[in-house]
Amino acid sequence: MKTIYKKLLILLLLLPFSVLAQSTLTGTVVEKTTGQPLPGVNVTIQGTTNGTSTDFDGKYSLSNVKNGSVIVFSYIGYKDIVQNYNGQKSVNVSMEENASELQEVVVQVGYGSVKKKMLRELLRFWLQKTSTKARMLLLKIY
Repeated sequence: MKTIYKKLLILLLLLPFSVLAQSTLTGTVVEKTTGQPLPGVNVTIQGTTNGTSTDFDGKYSLSNVKNGSVIVFSYIGYKDIVQNYNGQKSVNVSMEENASELQEVVVQVGYGSVKKKMLRELLRFWLQKTSTKARMLLLKIY
């Protein structure tokens, strides 16, 4: 019976230390070349469902972060950034555009959508078949 009480006492004494090992991480995410804040960046702890997104000013607050966690910053059109968490209170990140993702652009046309490459080929074909007057008219419009 005494050993059960001793084990419970030890457990109760160690419990606060495990709670203190988790902390809140804050910071700001900006665009690398302009320094402008990026709203809507996903900030997650890798391997968990714990995450948040940046507000309009690029600021975030992520709770229940443990030492040794890997923090992933992701945003459409930008390279993902992976940071190791070692007890810092704040992590500020500069995200760089990912040019390879920007190659696949979809243009909305009427009720459907067309990839940029297909639209370019269609326009080139149309310009070859049309008269000079039609091309000049098109250039004046745009």
